[in-house]
Amino acid sequence: MICPFCSTKLTELKSTTALIDICLNCKGMWFDSGEFVDFVRTLTESEEISPKTPQLFKEQMIQTLDTIKEKDKICPRCNQKLKKFNYAYDSNVFLDKCPHCQGMWVDGGEVKEVARYLKEDPRITTIAEGLIQRNETLEDLTELSKTLMDTNPAALFMPKIILPLGDELVAHKFPKISLSIIGLCILVFIGQIIFVSEPKAFMQSFGAITTKILKGEAFYSLFSSMFLHGGILHLLGNMFFFWIFGDNVEDRFSNLGYITFYLACGLAADFMHIFLNASSDIPAIGASGAISGVMGAYFVFYPKARIKTLFINRILYIPAFLWLGTWFLFQVIFGFIYKSADVSNIAWFAHIGGFVFGGLVAYFKKKAVFVGG
Repeated sequence: MICPFCSTKLTELKSTTALIDICLNCKGMWFDSGEFVDFVRTLTESEEISPKTPQLFKEQMIQTLDTIKEKDKICPRCNQKLKKFNYAYDSNVFLDKCPHCQGMWVDGGEVKEVARYLKEDPRITTIAEGLIQRNETLEDLTELSKTLMDTNPAALFMPKIILPLGDELVAHKFPKISLSIIGLCILVFIGQIIFVSEPKAFMQSFGAITTKILKGEAFYSLFSSMFLHGGILHLLGNMFFFWIFGDNVEDRFSNLGYITFYLACGLAADFMHIFLNASSDIPAIGASGAISGVMGAYFVFYPKARIKTLFINRILYIPAFLWLGTWFLFQVIFGFIYKSADVSNIAWFAHIGGFVFGGLVAYFKKKAVFVGG
């Protein structure tokens, strides 16, 4: 393999954790997927690493930031363009990662700086344990969560000051389908924690990845992704919103009809995301696309229903058309803002696609019932 930085042939050396490819010229190192974490963990435990980052390295890093865009580095493993990222967001150590094979290029000196950073705050190395069961760095944990349905609807609507608590409508039948879907999502999440030893590989297999789907691969992931979640808050937020709006929408459908409607909303959200993110390699997971469709149907079926809402420290009753209309407006505004900036982890347009589809189905169903007398 060839060094991405100086084009020198890499030399393979055996470390205590794996075979590492190193450039003897610029001292850069190539780590295949999963190797970097184990290597840095071992290095962090070394007494030779001082927690304090040398000022000279910081100055060099600032100079490096000014030239990030001047030279693109190519993955020595699969010839894809490497993407530069700030390790753990605030370390100021910028590494290069291949979005295709997940390998990582580390320039000379950067490995020790990562180890120093982790030694300054050891909690960084354990934040993800219990969820991903491996120390994959905060960047990898974020990529795990940076998925289509990665952010639940509750998190998108100013959760610290505005929170829906319920509605005034009483369901006419027991919402067994809604409860079944909630139960299934919870069981799947528990299974993820207990049985999945390689969460990233699992998400790559069962999350909906745009580039795979456009190649005609893994169509099953369009469905499996709807029942996966990246964290407990992600799961609880989605299920909470689904519980508020799902039971009354279920009233309008037969059991089979509601299941079909829910899955169709999820597919509509997926297709909207795929259409606007054709080059994305990030696995899409979560139920929020389908739940957005349920919210769109509620908007049409029950526009005058009042949503009990916690607003700062007061309880307000807000008409559904205003509450959900404002929520939808937020999706559109931030969808365009963040799409142009290309910096958001949230699939705003997936929520928009689900909401619009659900609203249209409800509109035509409502119209058909009215015409039929």
